Amino acid sequence: MYSKEIFCENVKLCEKSMYHLAFSILKNEDDAGDAVSEAIYRAYVNLDKLKDIDLFKPWILKIVHNTAVEMIRKNSKLIYTDEIPDTDDISYETNITQKITVREAVSGLKQPYQAIVILFYYENFQINEISSIMGSSTAAVKKQLERARKMLLEALKEEYDR
Repeated sequence: MYSKEIFCENVKLCEKSMYHLAFSILKNEDDAGDAVSEAIYRAYVNLDKLKDIDLFKPWILKIVHNTAVEMIRKNSKLIYTDEIPDTDDISYETNITQKITVREAVSGLKQPYQAIVILFYYENFQINEISSIMGSSTAAVKKQLERARKMLLEALKEEYDR
């Protein structure tokens, strides 16, 4: 059994990733926070089911994903108004306009494409880890990532052609 301290340390390490995933699905800061809180509770209650502590991050992100999807199913009247929060600090040398354009293009994707792009590019998960988190086959995740890339390419082409 894992100690409460180890659990809390791991949650702290995954905090941003959990929020970004929940937000990408729910598109609302308050709901994302609620989903993360509920997922942390569910993870703690089911901690004995985690066999390998090294797999904590994908395990808890799967719980966050399932919790957020469940929230959507229970409350189909969510209002999508916010965009994806920053995943890292923007330095002065970075072309801010490009980052904003890409972030807007990603936030314009529908689910599950948006969540897959965030997990793959922003959180650096492998395809097999994403399939585990999302409860899909690796083939489905690969295909969805391929489609998401094409959609992003089209959206960015349109933006730069203006």
